[in-house]
Amino acid sequence: MTGSSARSRASRLKGAACAVLLVTGFLVAAAATTVAYLSNPLGPWDHQAYDHIHLFGTIALASAVLTAPVTVLAVARRWLRPWWLVPCAALTLAAWGRLTVFLPAR
Repeated sequence: MTGSSARSRASRLKGAACAVLLVTGFLVAAAATTVAYLSNPLGPWDHQAYDHIHLFGTIALASAVLTAPVTVLAVARRWLRPWWLVPCAALTLAAWGRLTVFLPAR
């Protein structure tokens, strides 16, 4: 095996490992974001729904923020293509939006 083919194989393996890690993180963030958006309180007395929105919004935001450095590193090292930044940014904005802008009034 030549030096360049060994490097390209190592780069592909690193890209595949990052992709598996990122897809797992994105799925967790997407599921938590979906639950946060689907939880709607019945009224101001429904504290359990507000708690669910806050819990799942926080889980989604934490998962999206934790995958961000891995995404940036993988794209910067050219193990993955730049479009991998899009789901990371979209999930981060969606989770942040549910916790701030789209949080139902109490």
